[in-house]
Amino acid sequence: MSLKRASSALNLLQYKPEFASSTDSALKSPSASFTPLTKIVATLGPATSTYETISQVVTAGVNVIRMNFSHGTHEFHEQLYKIVRKVAEDLGKEVAIIADLQGPKVRTNTFPGGKITIKRGDKVSIVGSPEPGKPGVITTKFTPMITHCNVGEPVLIDDGLIRLIVQEKNPNELVCLVEQGGDVKDHKGINLPATDLGPLPALTEKDIEDAKFVLDTLEVDFFALSFVRKPQDVLDLRHLIEAKGKEMRIIVKIEKPEAIKNLDEILAVSDACMVARGDLAVEVGTAKVPCLQKHIIRHCLEMGLPVITATQMLESMTHNPTPTRAEATDVANAIYDGTDCVMLSGETAAGEFPVETVHTMQDIILETEFHLRDGKRSQFEAELFNPEKQKDSSGKTSGFSVGLAAHMLARSTDAVAFGCVSDTGNAAIRLSTSRPAIPIYVFSSSLSTIRRMCLTRGAYGLMMSSIPPAEEIFSEMEKKMKRMGFIKTGENVVYTAGLPTLAHATTNTVHVKTVE
Repeated sequence: MSLKRASSALNLLQYKPEFASSTDSALKSPSASFTPLTKIVATLGPATSTYETISQVVTAGVNVIRMNFSHGTHEFHEQLYKIVRKVAEDLGKEVAIIADLQGPKVRTNTFPGGKITIKRGDKVSIVGSPEPGKPGVITTKFTPMITHCNVGEPVLIDDGLIRLIVQEKNPNELVCLVEQGGDVKDHKGINLPATDLGPLPALTEKDIEDAKFVLDTLEVDFFALSFVRKPQDVLDLRHLIEAKGKEMRIIVKIEKPEAIKNLDEILAVSDACMVARGDLAVEVGTAKVPCLQKHIIRHCLEMGLPVITATQMLESMTHNPTPTRAEATDVANAIYDGTDCVMLSGETAAGEFPVETVHTMQDIILETEFHLRDGKRSQFEAELFNPEKQKDSSGKTSGFSVGLAAHMLARSTDAVAFGCVSDTGNAAIRLSTSRPAIPIYVFSSSLSTIRRMCLTRGAYGLMMSSIPPAEEIFSEMEKKMKRMGFIKTGENVVYTAGLPTLAHATTNTVHVKTVE
């Protein structure tokens, strides 16, 4: 058996041929020209706050930038925003930006020196106060937790790494026993999985202030809404956006048990979804997260919504130049599940190896998708998604049917790409639902649509100053894709469009053409 170009993940096969698969494709490795389909979201922070580092992570493969409004000032985020837009312009690569609102997240205040250390068996007090904490005292501005917490209930800090049990309740103070200790750092999250905090709004005063700042100052592409529990939470943010005359899209973060219960209703009023595994694990238990991840992703596919898988994907690379094998497998499994994006949080925001982390994630994506792409089969082509849940811009289901027809045509003609004309990007998202093994090049005259595609698996936006008339549209798309090196003479491409194009019709046409 020849073992000539084994991939980095399969170098062992060069020395252990008895482990080799009988399928030649298992020994191949993606070439430099392979187009990654799964997108990368990277969170910015102190480790990625300069033009140089942001340029490096975008060059390494980042498609979407996340600005975490749980941390940093408005001035800091405005500076990051300007740098990202400048980097994208200089690199000639569109990058989408997410403004991630904190939501009703309970957090610790600061500590002298940035942290305190507590040990198992210690007793510590949690006090509702704007003042900094100190050894033996954890303070929080969220005073309702003191009122609602009861004796015997757990208090989890820093995604459950620290575990306390309430032993005594006093006015404005909870006295807790440390069951699992460690370093409690500035602004770490506090979860109360057994405590009923009542009808908290998804948009806090801070969120409203942050959202108004973003709407007035920054042209971001998405808001991410934290701790969503019901559809009205999403509608409240949408009303705020519309009141400012803006059209930012909303990503719902699924991290509460109530959100799982109301999942379809929440997705129905949303534009995209994030599987926020950190707080979700603390709320429902770590063992439930893998199955819930698959459940949420499948529902997003069914409803035609882009989905991000987030939290601790390459966590060890915060302080190490290589990931664990389990982390690499986690990223690959999210891709097998059908995620649109994989997200980096602290790894790029505060890690020691942000650029290397992005390179590593891109390598895992390329290796995984290379083997998924074998035979150019759509990953979920056999799935019978309910077309009633994927309506086009006119509220009809015909666009979904056009997408299915395009998939069949691409498979039977051995097409190398899709070309898609879309005002809103909805047609491309529907086309991406079955996770085709070939890229989707989306032509639009709308910059917001081009950037929206940064969040959609396999979709790459191409700007057109104006959409040509129907008799020219397919040849014009071919010329641009060929000029950019995406397709070659003799290859087949499947196109979708709404004809007549000048009337901005919804997608109603599928066309196959051999590149001339």
